[in-house]
Amino acid sequence: MLRLVMTCVVSIPFLTTPLFGMDVIDAFASSDHSQREAERGDWQFHDGMASVVADPELYKKYANHGPILKWTVDCSQGITSFDMHPSECQRVVFTLNGDGHVFRISLIDPEKGMTPFQKKGKSRMIAWAEKSSKDNKGDSFQPKGFPMLGTLNNTWTTVRVSLQGETAMITIGDFQTELTHPAMKREKKQITLSFASGRFQVRNFAYHAK
Repeated sequence: MLRLVMTCVVSIPFLTTPLFGMDVIDAFASSDHSQREAERGDWQFHDGMASVVADPELYKKYANHGPILKWTVDCSQGITSFDMHPSECQRVVFTLNGDGHVFRISLIDPEKGMTPFQKKGKSRMIAWAEKSSKDNKGDSFQPKGFPMLGTLNNTWTTVRVSLQGETAMITIGDFQTELTHPAMKREKKQITLSFASGRFQVRNFAYHAK
C-alpha cells in the first residue's frame, strides 16, 4: 500500500535589518533605520551624515532638551564610536541608558547657551552605580585635560567609548582616559546623542558588542 507523505515548506523572509542585541552600523543613508529614532528637531540625512539645527521653540517645548538621536541595542559591554561636528553648540551629551541613566559624557561650552543658567558648568562624565533619580545624581568625573566643547567647535572629532567589565576607555579626539566604576557593568539598552544650541552633524556611528 502506498502512503502519501505531504511535505510542508515554510518560507522565512531573510532579515535585512539587525535585531535588538546585535551590533549597530548607521551610515545615515536615510531617515529610516530599524534601531534609530531622531527626535526634537528637523533631522536631515544625506551624504552619510545626520544633521540638524537646534530650534529654540522646540527646545522650550521639550523642557529645555535639544535634538536627540537614540539607538536601541544591548550596549551593556562593547564599543560605541562616531564622528561629530558641533557648530556653536552649548553642549553635546552622549548617554548610555538602562534602568534610567547609567553613564554620560557631557561636553559643555560655558560661553554659549540659550539661557543664562546654561552658561555655567564644565565638561564632565557621570556614572550611576544604581538607578538614577532626583536624589541620585551619580558620581561626577572631570579628569585632567578633559575637553571643553569650545575646543571642538567647527571640527570633526572622533568619539569612542569602550566598555569591558567595570572599566571604560574614553577617547575624544586626542584625549583619552580610563574610568573604572560599577556603572560600567550595569545593563544598558539604549545609546543617545543630544545637543543644545547651534548646529550638529554626526557620521560613522557604530556599536560593536564584546
